[in-house]
Amino acid sequence: MRRPASGKPVVVCGAGGHGKVVADILVASGVAVRGFADDGRGAGERVLGLPILGSIGGLVPADAAIALGIGDNAARARIYGTLVERGFEVVSAVHPSAVVSRFAEVEEGAVIMALAAVNPDARIGRGAIVNTGAVIEHDCVVAPFAHVSPNATMAGGCHLGELAHLGAGASMIPLTRVGARSVVGAGAVVVRDIAQDLVATGVPARARRSRASND
Repeated sequence: MRRPASGKPVVVCGAGGHGKVVADILVASGVAVRGFADDGRGAGERVLGLPILGSIGGLVPADAAIALGIGDNAARARIYGTLVERGFEVVSAVHPSAVVSRFAEVEEGAVIMALAAVNPDARIGRGAIVNTGAVIEHDCVVAPFAHVSPNATMAGGCHLGELAHLGAGASMIPLTRVGARSVVGAGAVVVRDIAQDLVATGVPARARRSRASND
């Protein structure tokens, strides 16, 4: 994982379910975790034995580096942008049991969870999530702030667009693409490209509606 270059402890932004997993990854990796920042929880509460330090907006750049513990793609991207503007160092988190090729690229703020595999010349974009047991094959791109759900598979040369979501157990056959902000439902199989801003489900995956119609 990308450890804080400064040697600072890490604060996890977000104390919900995803934030708990990110904190667990950091602890398992030997990184000092100071606690959580969460706008919906009171300072002094504890999660996984770690304190809620206050709101995300109340963090001070000099105090700690940041790991992104927010599951919602759009919210994660928005908060990342705010933190970078304020001068925070944002780190990635890679579980020790994940297998990540030395020839893969993992950008800042990305999270790779337990038992995931990321193979050569794959690129995991900033703020992206590769969830538990997911497989990212050679030459794939997981664009910034996209999410590959548990046990999902991207075969060789696939591209998951920015802010897109590949559902739990879903698969993409080689060289297919899912456009920005699209959602592929759980268990679906992408056999042809899915354009941006769509919701696609089924085997094979077919676009059922526009994301806009559900916003």
